[in-house]
Amino acid sequence: MLGNIVLAIVIVVVAALLLWIIFSSIAIIHTGEVGIVERLGVYVKTMEPGFHIVLPIIYRITEVVNMKQIPMRVAEQEVITKDNVVVKISETLKYHITDVNAYVYKNKDSVTSMVQDTRAALRGIIGNMDLNDVLNGTEAINRALFEQLSEVTAGYGLNVDRANIDSVEVDQDIQASMNKLLRASREKEANIMQAEGLKQAAIAKAEGGKQSAILEAEGNKQTQILEAEGRAQSQRLLYEAIRDQINSVNEALVNNTDAYLQYKNLEAMEKVAEGKNNTIVMPTAALDSLGKIPAIKQLWDQSKTDDNQSTAPKKATPRKL
Repeated sequence: MLGNIVLAIVIVVVAALLLWIIFSSIAIIHTGEVGIVERLGVYVKTMEPGFHIVLPIIYRITEVVNMKQIPMRVAEQEVITKDNVVVKISETLKYHITDVNAYVYKNKDSVTSMVQDTRAALRGIIGNMDLNDVLNGTEAINRALFEQLSEVTAGYGLNVDRANIDSVEVDQDIQASMNKLLRASREKEANIMQAEGLKQAAIAKAEGGKQSAILEAEGNKQTQILEAEGRAQSQRLLYEAIRDQINSVNEALVNNTDAYLQYKNLEAMEKVAEGKNNTIVMPTAALDSLGKIPAIKQLWDQSKTDDNQSTAPKKATPRKL
């Protein structure tokens, strides 16, 4: 009876031990993670994601390392700028593990080392910049910080994917002074813009007046040109009419030689008659022969009319024909 009890206890213990060994040998590594396997305290290999069997007691998975990108907020720190202004800066980092062996075995705490280097690098960068450059140059600070961390953290088995400045705060008194300067600068810019607007309006008005004067002068010029052309055309037409009349007279005289000679005599008599005390006696036959030519008769009648008008006040010296 006692032997059966002991045998049952042994069977239960052995079964429990076997179950423990079986369950302890099973290892599941999830996606984005790797397992560190040691044999009696010595690094053996790195397990990739999946199902694995590990002999307990001799082999042991000491750590499962997350290989995904990890975001981290760095605690706020006070930094002194080049112009001796204290600013409070907070930043965030994004990193991932690249070398599991270096991350686990070559550094006691790789993440803490990375944070310390981040804070030191930030102090050096800000210390070489004025306050205005710090406030307006966060992108430049991010680039410089990223470049420095990329060189330093490689030995920690880490890679910094992004470094970003979240906020930059200054002392309240300094902030109040900056606000005053900002308001003054904005008022100055507003005044400059207003003055520039008035200037442009004045220029536009002057330019409009100039163009109006130019157009008016151009219009006057065209008017004068048209008037001059009209007068020239009128004179040209008058000249052509006189020329045609003279040509008609000449043609009539040339065709009648006697009439032409009588017409010349008439011209000579007219010149002689211009004197105040000259009296011309002209034969009636000569006048009759001139009257036979229409053109001569017309000219003669016109000459008599003009002569009568010019000598009207001088009745004391009549002309006898």
